[in-house]
Amino acid sequence: MTVDVASQEESLRRYLADQVRTASPVQRLLMLFDQLRRDLSCATAAFEGGTLKEVSDSLVHAQHVMMALRDPLDVDTELGRALSGVYGFCIRHLVTANLTKDPALLPEVVAIVDRLAEANRTAAAAMHAPAVVG
Repeated sequence: MTVDVASQEESLRRYLADQVRTASPVQRLLMLFDQLRRDLSCATAAFEGGTLKEVSDSLVHAQHVMMALRDPLDVDTELGRALSGVYGFCIRHLVTANLTKDPALLPEVVAIVDRLAEANRTAAAAMHAPAVVG
């Protein structure tokens, strides 16, 4: 039996596109954080393995995800400005880590991403929790 790799990759691409297209805005936000965490994990592993192209690819993708999280923020609000500043800080660290090939910059970004992701998961769960009357 011959496996058509191109066909399998196309099927996976369509499946993932369908997941994103049918996801709620909250689910999409959480998907972005999941992808960001995967990118940072890949970059960390690539640093450890000395695979510089994979380091760069992972960090550049993480930067794009960070920009996707930052760019739609309403910076006319206090929360929007604060989050924009946090994302800007992380983007600068990712760019610097990539240019200087310095893995020591990643743990701080990972910690921030983990805290933001957890806060968003908690907020999403609270939105779907039954109201307590009483």
